[in-house]
Amino acid sequence: MPIARRRTTGSGSTGSAGPPPSPTTANTTTHTTANATVNVAANTAATVTTVLHDGDLAESDYAERARRLIELTNDLKALGANHLLDIPRVVFIGNQSAGKSSVVEAVTGTKVPRDAGTCTRCPMECTMTKHSGPWQCRIQLRLEYDNDGSERLAPTTIHFADLTDPADVEIFLKRAQAAILSPGDIDETVVRSFTTKTSAEIKTMQTTGALLAFSFNTVELHVRDPQGADLSFVDLPGIIQHHSTDTSMVSLVQRLVKRSIKGLNTLIVLTIPMTDDVENQEAFALAKAADPRGLRTIGVGTKPDMLSPGNTGMISNWQNILQGNAHQLQHGYFCVKLPDDAIRAANHTPLELQRQELHFFNTTEPWKDFSDRTRFGIRNFVRSTSRLLINLIESNLPILKREVDQLLSQDMAAYERLPETVDAEHPLPVIISRLSAFCKAFERTVLGDLNKEFTHVNKKHYNAFRDEIAKTAPKFSVSSNNRRQNNDGTITLEEVRAAIDNNLTWELPSYIPFEATKYFILRHVSQWKVPALACFSRVAENLNRQIDELLEDSGNFGRFAELKVLIKEIVSREEQACIQDTTVMLNKLYNIENSVPFFTQNTDAYGAERRAWYAEYAPDALMGKYYVRESDEHKVMADIYAYFQVASKRFIDLVPLSIETELHQALASRIGTKLFQVVAAMDSENLTAMLREDPGIMARRQQLSQRIARLTAIKHRLLEYERSAVMPHLEPELLD
Repeated sequence: MPIARRRTTGSGSTGSAGPPPSPTTANTTTHTTANATVNVAANTAATVTTVLHDGDLAESDYAERARRLIELTNDLKALGANHLLDIPRVVFIGNQSAGKSSVVEAVTGTKVPRDAGTCTRCPMECTMTKHSGPWQCRIQLRLEYDNDGSERLAPTTIHFADLTDPADVEIFLKRAQAAILSPGDIDETVVRSFTTKTSAEIKTMQTTGALLAFSFNTVELHVRDPQGADLSFVDLPGIIQHHSTDTSMVSLVQRLVKRSIKGLNTLIVLTIPMTDDVENQEAFALAKAADPRGLRTIGVGTKPDMLSPGNTGMISNWQNILQGNAHQLQHGYFCVKLPDDAIRAANHTPLELQRQELHFFNTTEPWKDFSDRTRFGIRNFVRSTSRLLINLIESNLPILKREVDQLLSQDMAAYERLPETVDAEHPLPVIISRLSAFCKAFERTVLGDLNKEFTHVNKKHYNAFRDEIAKTAPKFSVSSNNRRQNNDGTITLEEVRAAIDNNLTWELPSYIPFEATKYFILRHVSQWKVPALACFSRVAENLNRQIDELLEDSGNFGRFAELKVLIKEIVSREEQACIQDTTVMLNKLYNIENSVPFFTQNTDAYGAERRAWYAEYAPDALMGKYYVRESDEHKVMADIYAYFQVASKRFIDLVPLSIETELHQALASRIGTKLFQVVAAMDSENLTAMLREDPGIMARRQQLSQRIARLTAIKHRLLEYERSAVMPHLEPELLD
C-alpha cells in the first residue's frame, strides 16, 4: 500500500534519478557481497510490488476503525479538548537540519516549506486518511492562543484552502503559516488576504517585520488519499541553538516542544541524523526529560546515505541502537532514507521514492544484513506508528469519557455556586433590597444572632482585657523583714508608713491622711488606659473584617465592584465617626477612675474585699485578738486593695459595654439611614452603573459557561463515536 501517495499519471515506472535501475536492466543488475552474488533488482521489484499493492491493512476492519478514531481525535481537538484532556497524539520533534521535514514529506506525500522563516515559527498538524475518492487536501488555521501565548477561552478554526493537486500544497502551506503569524486579530478577512500571496511577498513580510516571530497556533493539513495511510501527527518547529536576528526564538521553540511532549498520552517521534552522535541532539535531551524511561518515544534515524563506509564508529553506534543495545526505547528505532534536494526537485512520486529507499536498504552495508526488515523504510515506520496511536486512542476512550464527566460535574457545580444575574433594567429595587439585607445582617451580627464567631472573637478580646487589668492589681508585703519597696511594685509596710508620714500636717493623733491612700490607688489605676485602648483597637479590627466579609458576600455587594466601593466608603465614614465617639467615651471612663473622688455605693462589696485582705495578710487583727494591734499601715493597705477590686470590676464591665454601645450598636443604627439617603439621591444612570457585575465574576461566569459548552460537545462527540462503533459507519466527505 502506498503511503499518502499523490496522484500519478504514469504506470508506476521508476524515475530517472536515484539508485534503482531502469526497467530494462532491472533483471540483469547484480550486487556482489563478500559472501555471495545476489540478484538484488529482481528481489527489489518483487518486494516493491508486494509493499505498494498490499491493500490488506487499508481494507481491513482495523483501517476503518483507525480512520474513525483519527477523525474522532481531530474533532475533539477542534473542540479544544487537548487543553482539558490528555488526548493521545503523535508529535514529531528534532533538531533543525535533522531531516524532520523530509520525514514529514515522506509520510504525507506532499512538499512542505523549507525556507528559513515561517516553517520554523509555528506547529503544523498533519492528518492522512485513506478514502475511495480522488486525492483531496484541506488546510485550516486552528487558533488556540493569543499573540502573547495565553490560551483563548475557546479555540477557533478558520478554513484556508481546499486543494485537489498535490503540487499546490507547498505554496499554500507557506501562505497559511504566514497568515498565522499575522499580528493582531486573525479573522476570515485577514486569512483571505494571504491566500494569493507569492513566496516573494511572504519573504518581504518576514524581512520587514510585518509578521510575528513565532506563534503557538497551528496550521492543519488534512490529506485524503485513495492510496494513503491513516495517521495523524503534530510537526513542531526544528529545535535551534541560536538565531541570527531573534534570540528569543531559541527559548520559544524549546518551550513549545516541552509543552507539546509532556502529556503521558503523547508519542514522541524523535528524528536524529545518523551522521551525528545521539547525545549531541538537543531534541534527544528534551525527549529524555519528558520520557525518562523511553516508554513513549519512537526514534527515527535519518540520512543513513550520508554515512560513508569509512565512518565505522558511527555505523557501529547505529547498529547497536537499531538492535536495541544502546539508548533503548520501548518502541525502538526506525531507519529511513529520504530524497536529497536534487531528487526532491525532480518531483518523483511517493511510489518511486519508496522504491529508491527500499533499494538502498536492500543493497547497502550494513543495513541489508539486518534480519528485522520492519525497522527500515518510511512505510514500516508509518504502519507501526499508526498502530501505536490507534491502540493508544482506543485504550484511552473510557478514561477520556470518565474525565469529561468529572470535569463537567465540577464545572457545573462551580457555575451553580456563582451568584445569579440581576435585573439591571430596574436597579433601584435591587439595590434597596441588598442594602436592607446588608443592614439586617450587620445588626444581627453585632447582636450575636447571625455570625456568632464575631461575638466569640470580641469576647476573647474582652477576656484578655480583663486579665490585663487584673495584672495591675497591687501586691502587698506585711513581713517585718521586708519593709522597703520592692522592684516589682509590691507595697511594703515601710512604704505605707512613709506615705502616711509624708502627708501629715496638723492632724490629730491616729489620723490617717487620705492622700496616702490616694497615692497608691492612682499608682495602679493609671495603668488601665493602655489595655483599654488596646482592647478597643482589636475589637475595631474584628469589626472591619466582619464588614468586609458582609460587603464581599455575593448576596450583598461582592459581585458589584462599583456598588461595593460606594457602600464601603459610606460605612467606613460612619464607622470612623463611631470610633471617635467610642474613643471619647473610653477616655472619659479612664479619667473618672483616674481621679478623685474615689467613690462607690457598693459598700457591701467594698467591705467584703477589705475583710478578704485582712484574712490573707493580717488574720489575727481581723479576729480582734487583744494583743494584736490593727496598724495604720494595715488599714491603708486594706483600703487600697478593696477599692481596686471594686473599681476594676466596674471598669472591666464598662469598657466592653461602651464599645458595644458606642461602636457596634451605634454603627448598626447609623448606616441604614445614611445608605438609603445616598442611594435615594442617585439618578437612574448611576444606579445602573452600580449594578455592573464585578469583572472577575463576569470573566469566571463566561469561562465556566464556555468550558461547560465545550465539555458537553466533547461528551456528545464521544457518545456519538460509542454509538457508531456498533453501527455501520458512513464517512462524510471532506469537501462539500
